[in-house]
Amino acid sequence: MVFQADLYTYLHANAGLTALIGARLYPNDAPPDVVVPFVVYYEFATPREQLMSCAIGVSKPRIQYSTYADTYADALAVTDALRAAFTASTYLVTYEDERGNQDVTTGLHRRDLDVRIVHA
Repeated sequence: MVFQADLYTYLHANAGLTALIGARLYPNDAPPDVVVPFVVYYEFATPREQLMSCAIGVSKPRIQYSTYADTYADALAVTDALRAAFTASTYLVTYEDERGNQDVTTGLHRRDLDVRIVHA
């Protein structure tokens, strides 16, 4: 759990990202009536590697970050800021997938960024 808390704190402190979303970075789901834009994230897989003769292993959680905004351009801008935050971090990040769509229920534009982050 320490890694997840550290990552959350890091992203909340990133000036480029918070300039766009403020503190609206939510695990699993957003609260009702949230102001846009915002980001929801969830960890959907956590493969682990460990040598049998070594006490230290490596985790490689896969996390999906979903940006929601009124316009597609705003969703792209927040996703770009999120990617820039990862680039500036000390984490080893692999970008697994990125895609966009529009939520038919809310009309909000959504951009998903799937990442794998390696940590000990």
